[in-house]
Amino acid sequence: MEFQGWSDGLALRPRDYLGRGESLADVVRAAGPYQGESLYLLALGTATTLARLHLGGIAGLRLHPGNVVIGAGGQASFAAGPRDSEFPAQDVKDWADVVVFAATGHVAGRGAEPDLDRLLPALRAVIDECRRPDAVARPTSVDLVRILLGHSSHPRGVTVHELLLEAERRTRPYEPEPPAADPAPAPLWRRPAYLAGLAVGVLAVAVAAGTVVLVSSRAAAPLASPAANDIAAAVGRRTATFEQRTEVPRYGETVVADGRLSFDANAATAYDMKLTCGNAPRTTRVSLVGRSGVAAGVPFDAVRPPLEPCDQSRAPSVRDLSSPHSIQALIDAAESNVTSTPEAGGRTITGSALAHRIRGEESLAAYAGTSAEGPVEFTLRVDAKGLPVSLKLHMESRADGTRDVETVYRDWRLFEAIEGETPNG
Repeated sequence: MEFQGWSDGLALRPRDYLGRGESLADVVRAAGPYQGESLYLLALGTATTLARLHLGGIAGLRLHPGNVVIGAGGQASFAAGPRDSEFPAQDVKDWADVVVFAATGHVAGRGAEPDLDRLLPALRAVIDECRRPDAVARPTSVDLVRILLGHSSHPRGVTVHELLLEAERRTRPYEPEPPAADPAPAPLWRRPAYLAGLAVGVLAVAVAAGTVVLVSSRAAAPLASPAANDIAAAVGRRTATFEQRTEVPRYGETVVADGRLSFDANAATAYDMKLTCGNAPRTTRVSLVGRSGVAAGVPFDAVRPPLEPCDQSRAPSVRDLSSPHSIQALIDAAESNVTSTPEAGGRTITGSALAHRIRGEESLAAYAGTSAEGPVEFTLRVDAKGLPVSLKLHMESRADGTRDVETVYRDWRLFEAIEGETPNG
């Protein structure tokens, strides 16, 4: 049976959205009601979690301030527990009551009605829609996410999965790198002398027993030292010319960008480029400086870009799929799953990293804002100085299928400041 707002095949594993932490009731009791941006992020985060669960076929969550939990980084999820057979529309109403509690500290339906004037007008309107007596008239959980992101209707060419990923990028907390711990002394069994003696002993036993050990004629390339894979340090503060091509076969989509990038380890990489994307053959001039973007004279937020038009939504991904920050993040996330092979004039570095562990430009949650799931495979060629020559990426997701990206870098030179385009008007 299909309930209102449900759709098969788009959600990740439901258990990924059921968490543990301090209950919302305890948080509000200790620190007071949520306000402003924190209230908006709580509403968006819980609505996104609710949509994921509904898409996974889970409803009747009986949401209340006691089973909405707040993690250490402020992210909200739901505590696992018994469910009933209510339609998803009941969850939507319960969600509205939870947001009202977060904003006022009072539970709806118990005593006097909470003061809803504490809510921003836009959020108040959403709450009122969710609390309609007629369940069929209430918005779906996906509708909630769409409205909270500022979209009044279904964005063209954007899947539900991409919409939810956009919401998750906005609500994911920043996770700083843990401090490096002092290395503990290696135990005896891991020390070189012990391992060498053990190897000799094993070899002697094998020969005595007439054992033949087959070794691959092509030994795996040794791991490069951390310093050799420090791409950000190798680039330093430089400018390069680049070309990038992204292919998404499922939708027949091709995104082509070319121009220059200026890298500074202490700032977001700045870009001045020409971009062609979507079904429109028109090429657009786009600049990205920090979180400020300008496409064809129109300014936009490069950290939280709109889902359309294409040039504004795709330009930040060009940066996230080519910046030295992102290259370094790929290598760091891959950890030991990286090999480096010397070649004429440089090296080839290959590896694979889980998408959710990769943090590149602006600490986005999803790698480059794409709907990548699972591993991101990469092949990076660098020259003798460690400067990027080319980067190939292969990603997959249930929403988009495969996505292949190739970036070519040329003419690394002294840093050139990119001021950005001047908006029209």
